[in-house]
Order: sequence, then structure tokens, then C-alpha cells
Amino acid sequence: MVRRAMLILTAVFPAMAWAVSEPALMAEAQALQAQGIGYGGSFTPPGEGSPWRMDCSNAARYLLRQTRGVELPRTASEQYNFVKRHGRLKRVGGIFGGVPDTDWWAKRLRAGDLIFWEHTYRPQRKPPVTHVMVYLGRGERGELLMAGSQNSRGVGIYKLKPRVPYGGHGGFLGLFKKKGKIVAYGRLN
Repeated sequence: MVRRAMLILTAVFPAMAWAVSEPALMAEAQALQAQGIGYGGSFTPPGEGSPWRMDCSNAARYLLRQTRGVELPRTASEQYNFVKRHGRLKRVGGIFGGVPDTDWWAKRLRAGDLIFWEHTYRPQRKPPVTHVMVYLGRGERGELLMAGSQNSRGVGIYKLKPRVPYGGHGGFLGLFKKKGKIVAYGRLN
């Protein structure tokens, strides 16, 4: 019934295809959240012989494997490069680093897109991509929702707040803090 209503809405209002959450992805994210897995906690996905450490990138890997049949690389930076190699990455923020507002994101994101952050901790790689989440769509109150794992609360569903810094680390000589921020999104389908 939900899928039929979504198809009707999408046919009548094509722009809404970008805003409506996908029931299978949302259901999988809710089921994963219900497991109560803390950040870095163990979870053995169906068909796996050993547990995964459920950080942000493994949560994204699991959700897109289960709902899209896509096998992603292990880390956020490897996932970023994977999406980039397939020509599906869109950098945001420009030279001066401003992050677009929520309305900008709502018009562009589709359920299943990966959202990437840089500098949420001191990176050991280039580009300094350190965090990833899966966009779910709009919630019941119109808020933008994403799923994954965050170090403060574990695996779950969170509101996307694009202009709020996430994490960070000491910058040049430890004098200036480098704030974690959204830098790109990618689409696999």
C-alpha cells in the first residue's frame, strides 16, 4: 500500500520522487537501529561468517547491500573514491567551504545517496573523507533523515543538519580547530 501511494505521488508530482523516503531502505534502517548497536559494536550481517565493527562505513555498506545489492568498500574514504570512480560524486561547498542549507539538500538528495564528511577526526589520507551516512528521505515531520553510525550514539537514524559541524581536530600547530563538515554526496543508482 505504501509503495503504491509513493508511485502515485511520484507520477503526479515528479519532484516528490526526491523527497519521499523509500520504504525498504527506511525499514532496513529501522531494523538495524532496533539492534541497539553502539558505535564500533559487533554485528554479524546475514550470510557473513564473522562480525563487522559497526562504524559509519560498515553501517552504510550493510544498508546498501541489503536494499540495493551494492557491495561497497570498507571505509568512508574508499566509498567516496568508489562513487567518484563511477562518476556519481557531487562535491559541495566551493572554494571557501560554505555548506548549502537544508532546502538545497532536500532538492537534490534521493533515498540511498551517500553523504560524505571531511575532518571529523584527524585523517591519515587524501582526500580527508572521514565519515559517511546514507540518506533516507523525509521523515513524518518533513525533516531530512539519514542512517548510519555516529560515535556518540551508535547505529541509528538521525536528522541531517548540513550546516552543523560534526567532530573535528586540531589544525595548524594545534592552534586552529579544523571542523568536520559535509563535502559531497554520491549516488549509486
